[in-house]
Amino acid sequence: MATAADATQSSRQVPYTVRAFTPAHPDLARSGGVQAQLADEEYIEALARIVYYWGYPAVDITTRTGQWETMKRGPGTMLGIFPAGPVNTASYLSDYMAPSQRMVVTPNNDTIYMSGFCDLGKEPAVVQTPSRVPKGHYWTIQVADVFTNVIYQLGSAAGTPGGKYLLVGPDWRGETPAEFIGVLRMPTNVCWVPGRSFAAHSPESKAEARAVLNQMRVFPQSQDKPGPQDRDCEVIARNAVFPPGVTPEALAADPYAYRPEWVKPETFWDVLEKMLVANPILGPADAPMADQARTLIGLRKTSPDYKALLDRTVLAAHVALHASSRYEQVGVDAGNGWQRQENGGVWGSDWFGRAQAAVIYIMVNDHREAIYFIRGTDSKGALLEGRDSYTMTFPRDALPPMDRTKGGFWSLTMYDKDYFMVPDSPNGRTNIGTVTLDANELKFAADGSLTIAISHTQPKDAVARANWLPAPDGQFALLVRAYVPTQPVLDGMYKLPNVERVVAEKLH
Repeated sequence: MATAADATQSSRQVPYTVRAFTPAHPDLARSGGVQAQLADEEYIEALARIVYYWGYPAVDITTRTGQWETMKRGPGTMLGIFPAGPVNTASYLSDYMAPSQRMVVTPNNDTIYMSGFCDLGKEPAVVQTPSRVPKGHYWTIQVADVFTNVIYQLGSAAGTPGGKYLLVGPDWRGETPAEFIGVLRMPTNVCWVPGRSFAAHSPESKAEARAVLNQMRVFPQSQDKPGPQDRDCEVIARNAVFPPGVTPEALAADPYAYRPEWVKPETFWDVLEKMLVANPILGPADAPMADQARTLIGLRKTSPDYKALLDRTVLAAHVALHASSRYEQVGVDAGNGWQRQENGGVWGSDWFGRAQAAVIYIMVNDHREAIYFIRGTDSKGALLEGRDSYTMTFPRDALPPMDRTKGGFWSLTMYDKDYFMVPDSPNGRTNIGTVTLDANELKFAADGSLTIAISHTQPKDAVARANWLPAPDGQFALLVRAYVPTQPVLDGMYKLPNVERVVAEKLH
């Protein structure tokens, strides 16, 4: 039979910060303790909303690491469209990401991707950078912690040398191994390491991109051998793995047959707890909130009432976050109707902006590496709609100024209202920019200007057809990527042209 001493001992096993949310005298006469209880609940609700925004990207990343089990036999492609591998192992695509994929929002169609998720608490990983890179070719390996904070941005823009780096967790102790250039220490054990290699719309450019990508690797330190460990991205990409219940036929018939919900309100607290167990040490901007999160996780387990309160609060916060995370709302004015998050990838304690980015374009690069200009409205402030036609005109010599010596490029990409590419583009085009300019696909006007035609229906004019970026038949959004921006782009002096709706001539 349990005694009072047993109950006291059991109570003391619950952290003080959890027990302190229960007023000392909740049962005062004439409901005298109710006000204190309500005040505590209001504080809990307010704190839970902040913890939700803070933890949203980390829950997203933690859910994605489920690929470790699906891909445990080796790297390949999830559904044949997204690079995935076992723990501490990167995989590859061999061409642009398929426009039909619905696994990740806002991918680019300028580079061929590498991607891998690591748990450095299990063992360090080797990050291999390419040694044989043609002059002016763009490549990058982005290393972000579990919160999507970009910690390292290796690549052509940074002048990173070719070789091996040891990627380690926050509590690793050791010396830099022989043959390694250096050690990359992460603030969290779990991290995402995507890579990108630029490819224009030509067979020669794509072959060059794959040759560089083959030299980019992430693999467990226990698998390291002397010398470079190159792979063949085309061979690996052919290893298509389908999760249970998903077939190639179903996916071909409906792109939305596999659209994961990476953050679910009903499992948020459970996945957040899993994340904190895997990452007992966090960076200085995130560690204080981790203590608050652990308190709420513990409180949720103490009673059905607190569980209901915290679950309901997360549901409300989830709805609010997604309502605010729209291309027409996120960021600040960047000129001519465009917006940007000025701290992209380097979030610090901007938990709200970081959560918004996770919703609309997760894993943006460090803003000094790539600037993302977004918009969901035309020059008059009306939402962009496929039923209308639009133009975007660059004057002569006024295309976005990128540093081409370091591989810099720019692109304008079309996305639907859910921030996925158009799967059935009539001309096969999902973006316009350096990839199309390098392939000589676009036509300039006699005065040297370039006008991009944006519409759902095909333009009648031959020049407009050559410069046509097809839109879906409903609401859509636009994103301009500026990789390796020059100083005028970085400091905001360069302005993109506005997006003008074409007014049809009146019938007489």
